[in-house]
Amino acid sequence: MLHLRLLVVSLLVCSGLFGQEKKGKTDFNISLDTHLSSGNDLPFWLTSNKNGVFSMQNSNYQLMQAGFSKKLVPDSVNKWSYTWGANLVYGYGGKSNFQANQYWLGIRHNWFIIKAGAQSDPILYEGLSSANGNLDRSNNARPLPGISLSTDNYIPFLFWKNWLSFKAEFEEKLFSNHAFVKDAHLHHKSLYGKATFKKNWSFTAGLEHFVLWGGTSLTEGAMPGWNQYFNYILGLKAGPGAFNDDRLNKAGNQLGLYSFEIKKAYTGSTISFYWNHLFEDRSGMELDNLPDGLCGIHINKKDESALITDFVYEYMNTRDQSGSIHHLAAPTPDNPNRITGRGRDNYFDHYIYRSFTYYNRMMGTPLFVPRIGADGVADGFESTRMWMHHVGLKGFLGSGIYWKSMLTWSRNFGTYDKSFPWSHIFGPTSGSSYPIPLDEFSFLCELNYRGNKLPFEVNIGIAGDYGYRFQKKMGGYAGINYRF
Repeated sequence: MLHLRLLVVSLLVCSGLFGQEKKGKTDFNISLDTHLSSGNDLPFWLTSNKNGVFSMQNSNYQLMQAGFSKKLVPDSVNKWSYTWGANLVYGYGGKSNFQANQYWLGIRHNWFIIKAGAQSDPILYEGLSSANGNLDRSNNARPLPGISLSTDNYIPFLFWKNWLSFKAEFEEKLFSNHAFVKDAHLHHKSLYGKATFKKNWSFTAGLEHFVLWGGTSLTEGAMPGWNQYFNYILGLKAGPGAFNDDRLNKAGNQLGLYSFEIKKAYTGSTISFYWNHLFEDRSGMELDNLPDGLCGIHINKKDESALITDFVYEYMNTRDQSGSIHHLAAPTPDNPNRITGRGRDNYFDHYIYRSFTYYNRMMGTPLFVPRIGADGVADGFESTRMWMHHVGLKGFLGSGIYWKSMLTWSRNFGTYDKSFPWSHIFGPTSGSSYPIPLDEFSFLCELNYRGNKLPFEVNIGIAGDYGYRFQKKMGGYAGINYRF
């Protein structure tokens, strides 16, 4: 009850602080949801890509959210603009949990933006993508707090401004103590270029780079910090005081992706083709793992009253990982016994940082489900080798009723080090692993009422998991959402 009171009081205080903003509107939002499941926890698509608002596993979950936000005013209107917002969450799933899920303040001057706090990424492809169109940075986990420097979306590039533009971002974020390495940092930077051609064609290419660095490991002790900052962000080998692997390879847990998109706009629709290629070392950057990545298509109809307004299909593969052998002979004239590491990339895992997670939720594609240790902290992934087919659909049924559906079929192969243990399905098997992949089908169907007869939105949905990776279960939810 105390948490509920704090939630309401915080919203009222924020309303008083920011309600007088003249240049741009501050929007407020309150939502209440009830979730039920036939299993021990909620189905996959009821909790995935929800900014980490679900903080525990339970078959019955109550959720209350309250927040406010103000968007930046476009550059053509004002040279200076401000953005702020917050989202406070109270959840009950056997016990209470209160979190300040998002909170941020940002300033834009012309094309440059500086922002502090924790804010989720914009939703792409109408929320139908399995990973928000990015294998490395979905909206599956809580947003990390930090500082961000960026351009205001795409800006014209020099003499080619009529057809070429770019956007860039540089971020430093901080993990909480709820991690295998306490007080670790996350560095992120990205650079995207966009070429716009005649007949409404455009091509976008980008590079994203992430580094987990610093902090204090529960088992290994303190990592090198700011004194080796440039080693981390430039992808260099670590200096003195670092672990041997970091001195031989790269400092920290380095990962990234290449991102490409081709878009064609027609009179009544837009079609986008996109591809992510992920990498964790030089072998991935040199495309040794070319079969791995996420490719998709998004079709959007401009007629918002159509039965189907949006369609997404995605295929993801992470099985190659630059091959099954890590240490390969790479002799040189100076070092005929030289050994290099190329394969067994084991995506998003690391011998020090263990997993690419925040509050036990994967920060990239939610299909990578973390293994939770006895201490309640994420400790790697059971499966990093998988393929996936995913379909997302949404549209309008009439009378203020909108619908959305997502269907995901995956086959999971464990890792190169070990395949899945099947004891949770067939019982004890003398301690050995069964070398058979696990199939899983997860679905979500939602209805949303936004008519004029009620002053708030009404949402209902059902979801389920069927297969051998998760417990078989059905679930559903109902809720209301009030915006003002």
